[in-house]
Amino acid sequence: MVIFILKIIFLIIFVRPTSLQLLINVKNQGGDVMQENITANVSEDTVTLEFLRLDGVYVSQLVDFTNEVEAMKVIIPGEEELGQTGHQILCFLTHAAQADFIAPDAMAKLRQKNPGTVRVAEEDKGWRQTTATAWAGRATLLLSPAAARHCAPAHDKVYLRSADLSRWAPRPGMEQSSYSSEVTPFPAQALSSDTSDRNPSVSVCVAEKDASKECICHLEVCVNWYPCGLKYCKGKPQGGLSYRCGIKTCHRCYRYHYYVRRRDTCLNYL
Repeated sequence: MVIFILKIIFLIIFVRPTSLQLLINVKNQGGDVMQENITANVSEDTVTLEFLRLDGVYVSQLVDFTNEVEAMKVIIPGEEELGQTGHQILCFLTHAAQADFIAPDAMAKLRQKNPGTVRVAEEDKGWRQTTATAWAGRATLLLSPAAARHCAPAHDKVYLRSADLSRWAPRPGMEQSSYSSEVTPFPAQALSSDTSDRNPSVSVCVAEKDASKECICHLEVCVNWYPCGLKYCKGKPQGGLSYRCGIKTCHRCYRYHYYVRRRDTCLNYL
């Protein structure tokens, strides 16, 4: 009996949950109900949020807390009426703002309550705009093995901005310059501005009529509900200590701009 009790105590104290999966019904901006799948992986220190939009676009957002990398993967089906076949997979790497998503160990302690309830985020975080300047290439694996696996289906369509490279700390045994040497910058004309009217040398895809011309494509993604912080309540007056009593939820939209060599490879979903 004593041994049994000791085993129970050991499990309670030393064994932490390694993962958690939540299925959340959320309401989007148009009032439609969608389902999000949120997975917290404590051993890898990652959180993944996935959902299927009503237009058939699949979105999977991974946050690697250890390496401070956020990877937004988007799978876009082609529109047959526009002559588009198959699907396109894109992945965008950005420096992760850790305070904007609660950590995996905190996520793993959450419990599913009222699974049928339709959730609405408490706070609207607005838009976050990212203008990519390079193809990530082998830098993806150097930055985050988890992000590399997440973005593997995108192949060469993994993008980042060079400004973020200086924000990521060098990994053990590496120099900061290792990241820059592994990425492929976009062509100069896609990064520069015309000195006469300050307009980009490469036009935006929505204004480009020639399907064979290079242009700047853009993609918009909205995450309607995600845990963005912890709530703390005050204890009884005699104790005076605060304790964790829930989570704060947020809504955020992302707008990505990136270079494409041909207009017909920009499958715009505005």
